[in-house]
Amino acid sequence: MFIVRIFVNLAILCFEVGVILAVAALGYFYPLYFAGVTFVLALALGTRLEYARLKNELNFYFERKVPRGGPFTVIVAISEALFKAILAGLVALLTFSGTDQARLYWVAIIFAGCVFAGSSVLRWLANRLAVTPSRWGYFRIAGPLGLMFSLALAFLPVPSTGRIMWEALFNLAARPTLAQGSEMLFMLKQKFDELFYTLLQTFLGDRAAAVIGVLTSVNMLTGFIIGIYAMVIAQVVRWLEDRG
Repeated sequence: MFIVRIFVNLAILCFEVGVILAVAALGYFYPLYFAGVTFVLALALGTRLEYARLKNELNFYFERKVPRGGPFTVIVAISEALFKAILAGLVALLTFSGTDQARLYWVAIIFAGCVFAGSSVLRWLANRLAVTPSRWGYFRIAGPLGLMFSLALAFLPVPSTGRIMWEALFNLAARPTLAQGSEMLFMLKQKFDELFYTLLQTFLGDRAAAVIGVLTSVNMLTGFIIGIYAMVIAQVVRWLEDRG
């Protein structure tokens, strides 16, 4: 039985890694489809989770009692979930869109690594502290995962000002494609992060500037997307482990 359990756990691990790689590959090869899948997942899961949260939270903000699960709760839950789903879809699209295939390759690898880390942490929390992976994945883990993703992307080379100007003047079409526009936005974001870090470095020193620079990067927003995929995969893996 012990040997069988080892092979079952190995098979589940291979399944988990395979799904994560498939998600990253979807983003790398088909960013538009990836954004659509992310939007649907965020809306479907978010509506249920936002509704569950608001049923217990709304009365904290009002002096009078708000009916639990009433129409007001449903409207607010759908509105919040829709806003977050639209934001998630846009961030997913910008994360994997571009013309620099080498950069996108590393983005996909970093994304996959962060999803695996998020799924592993959620399963550990569920096994040790009996937390609900879906709720922690949606509401609590986005910040740490965004920090991990932002920190990893900070090691990618930053384009020079000359290259950005060259691309804008000679290679960027009057009506740029989604890939061209996303690539230009990414380069501008990298350059802005670099300039902001240099400014902070003047006043705060290297270490503090590096920490604040990573925390304030737009890349932090990707943590919400990573959290969504991490919680879905964690839930599926736990289901497989319980029946393995």
